[in-house]
This record gives sequence, C-alpha cells and structure tokens, in this order.
Amino acid sequence: MKSIKSIVTLFVLTVAFTTVSCDNEPVDPALDLSSGGGSSSGDYWPTAINNEWIMERDGVALDPIKIIGTGNFGGQTYYKFAPQSGSGSTTSGSVTNWLNKNNGVYKLKTDDIVINAGGLTGTQSGYEFIILKDNIAVGQTWTGSYTQTTTYSGIPPITLTINYTGTILAKNVSATVDGETYSDVIKVSFVQNTSMAGVPPTTINSEYWFAKNVGVIKSISNDSGNIYESILVDYTLF
Repeated sequence: MKSIKSIVTLFVLTVAFTTVSCDNEPVDPALDLSSGGGSSSGDYWPTAINNEWIMERDGVALDPIKIIGTGNFGGQTYYKFAPQSGSGSTTSGSVTNWLNKNNGVYKLKTDDIVINAGGLTGTQSGYEFIILKDNIAVGQTWTGSYTQTTTYSGIPPITLTINYTGTILAKNVSATVDGETYSDVIKVSFVQNTSMAGVPPTTINSEYWFAKNVGVIKSISNDSGNIYESILVDYTLF
C-alpha cells in the first residue's frame, strides 16, 4: 500500500469544534518515551484545535492538515488530525493520525487503515514513531522500530518491519518556502528501512523542515526512486 504509506510519511495527515474522547490505550512499548536530550528548544508543531496547514505537491493542493480534537493514550494527550485520503493505480484508502509532544519529543500515531485494492478490502494495522526531537544537538540521532500488518479476507497476513533513524541536520537556520522566509528552522533526516520475509528490503530517505511556532514547512522523500516533495503554502494557527 505504497500510496497510503507515502501519505503518512509525508505528513499528509481537515474542523468542527469537536473533542474526541478515547479510551485509554497503551503507548507502543517499542518507543523510547524519555526525552533523550535536554529541554525543549521551542514549539515546532503548534497544537491547538482548528490549527490548519495547507501543503502542495507539484503545484497540487493536498488535503488540509487540520487538528480536530484530542485523545488520551497511555496517560498522554494526543492531538487528532482529520482523516486524509489517498489512492494509487490500484489502491485507495484513508488514514487518521495523532500527534503527541512531550519535552521536545514529537510522536506520530497512526490508526488502523482501511484500504481497497481493486475491490478487495483489507486493513493495515496502526503504528507509532518519533518524528522529531527538538532537544538534541545537530548531528545527534534517535532510532526506533514498528511493525505494520496488512490483512485481507482469505489471504495470509502480510507483516512489514520498519526500522528508522532520525538525525538533526541543522537547527536555528532560515529557510524560504513558497516565498515566505522562516527564521528558526530545524532540518531532519528520517530514514526508514523496511523488511518483509521473502522480499528484498527497501529504504525511504526523507528530509523534513520544522519552523518554530509554525510546524512542518517542507518535506522531501525518496521512496525507491520516486521523489515526493511537499511545501507549505498557507496555514492558520489559533
């Protein structure tokens, strides 16, 4: 399900004044929940209800990234984004993402994804990973892993294992995106290595730009030679 995976990877994560109530659920034990560094250096993804970011890819507007509510998982507050849709040549589906921030550590949590592959309906299991640590120095890294299982009726489950490494490439630098200059930006490298039994491993190399008090302003990912670049063209913060 490369199209949906790419949506999640590129933050193609719209709102009524709704607070989403969720049962307490455990946080993925594979995550390192400690800060792993010093104090947070600022807010690089503002989280208020109705905050909205408009991204474009190759001049085409993507679904707005909009915060529509909150939920509690493992005793921590997560901010819910409106569902995002995606499609490929033979597959389509939608995904709901959540964001948690804790002392400079930013985690993305994805709900299960219902997909349609040429009329065959299936489900991909949700997962969670750390996308940014704003409290570590340039050159420092963090690592983690998660699994994703796809199931279709009458077909054995397909399980992927993803190991990832994040690296701070730059901090407190300026960047100009869509004609607007942002003065305090963190640039991140994010490498995902995917393995599955009987299939050659694949690697997705991504870079993300996070602007202080704004959020994600740019992302570029290379997925097996397919380049996806998204830029921020408009945003509304509360």
